[in-house]
Amino acid sequence: MFDRFRIFTHPASIELLEMSKQILKALPELVEVKVITEETALQIRKYYSDHPDQPTNRLFLVFGILGSLLVGMGIVLILAHNWDEFPKAVKLFIGLFPLLASQAVCGYLFFSGSNNRTSKEVAACFLVFSIAISISIVSQVYNIEGNLGDFILYWMVLTLPVVYLMRASFVSLLFICGTTWYGCETSYFNYPHDVAIYYWILLALIIPFYYTEYLRTHRKNNFFYFHSWLLALSLTICLATFAQHNEEIILIAYMSMFSAFIMISDLRQFDTGRVISNAFLVIGSLGVIGLMLSLSFSFFWDSIDNFRDENFALSLEFIVSIVVSLAAAALLLITLRTSKLSEVNNKSSAFIFFIILFIVGISMPALAQILTNFVILLFAVTTILSGARKNHLGILNYGLLIITALIICRFFDTDFSFVIRGLLFIAVGAGFFAANFYLIRKRKTQS
Repeated sequence: MFDRFRIFTHPASIELLEMSKQILKALPELVEVKVITEETALQIRKYYSDHPDQPTNRLFLVFGILGSLLVGMGIVLILAHNWDEFPKAVKLFIGLFPLLASQAVCGYLFFSGSNNRTSKEVAACFLVFSIAISISIVSQVYNIEGNLGDFILYWMVLTLPVVYLMRASFVSLLFICGTTWYGCETSYFNYPHDVAIYYWILLALIIPFYYTEYLRTHRKNNFFYFHSWLLALSLTICLATFAQHNEEIILIAYMSMFSAFIMISDLRQFDTGRVISNAFLVIGSLGVIGLMLSLSFSFFWDSIDNFRDENFALSLEFIVSIVVSLAAAALLLITLRTSKLSEVNNKSSAFIFFIILFIVGISMPALAQILTNFVILLFAVTTILSGARKNHLGILNYGLLIITALIICRFFDTDFSFVIRGLLFIAVGAGFFAANFYLIRKRKTQS
């Protein structure tokens, strides 16, 4: 999926180490036949001594983290087999010893100034799971009441210092997952539902690590990609935690957030050079199109018709939607000032279209539904043109897929005859063939 991930998952990564050894063995012969100088040979040897094999280091890091997870789970399962037979003192010792041991290891690595990233990641990972074990065992021994949401919250609060002190990227990923789990447990899985305020506080506290570790240093590695994907997915999952009474209004915030994702993806710090590895671009674009396609049906517009006589301007959903929309508008102004209009992604303005459609839909839901279909068609056509202009088959076919999805949606809620529906699918299929044939032929002509 990602370029750097391929380096250590592809079988060629094993060959890189062998290649470096062959180069070092061939240096004396190359110097003897005067292909390179002795000074160049010394520089090559110094380079390989200062830069150990990166794929091997990455593999060691991955398997080190995996090993610590498996060892931790194995210890828990072994102890759980005879847990009821242990006295209270033994239970407390079992619960606290892994925590103390992992803290000692992390403390040594921290104060010694070790630069061994693998050791730090493994030690920090073991410490995080030791925290969870200690909390659960102490609460079980002393019968401390609580629920799963409280447990996850305390666990994540104690995990946050480990992320910053150990500079542990894998622990940061665990933190984002755990924080998202807490948000879902508080606002989705329990009744009565509550707004997961602490979720937003915890997520905000991890952003400085994401910025200083990757964005400020422009480090485009696997951990950067995973952080981007998890942050975007976490926000997408948990934004609806603000929906309490007027759930339909929160869709304004979602559309504004997806538009903001698209604009963020164009920033230099987030640009990865490839569409598939840009999490904010993929999630933002799919979110905009998916949401617009769902709004092309009548059920949503029939439901917002009920807001005509209600005072929903002071609702939490409306306030959140206003805040997110203002943030998206500010990003759009920055994007328009720093980029040419032709270079701006057409879906960056999706939130403006949706706000207009929402206002129209309160009094004229049928008209809003019709206009939604035209907006989707507009996005599809501009996406196709953008793909043709950029000579990008993926973008071009994505635009054609949007049209196909729109036709499929209308297949179920229109009274068109099967002949007309069949002709529409034939037209789209011919469009796929013609557009791809044109772009491939254009590439061959240019080459």
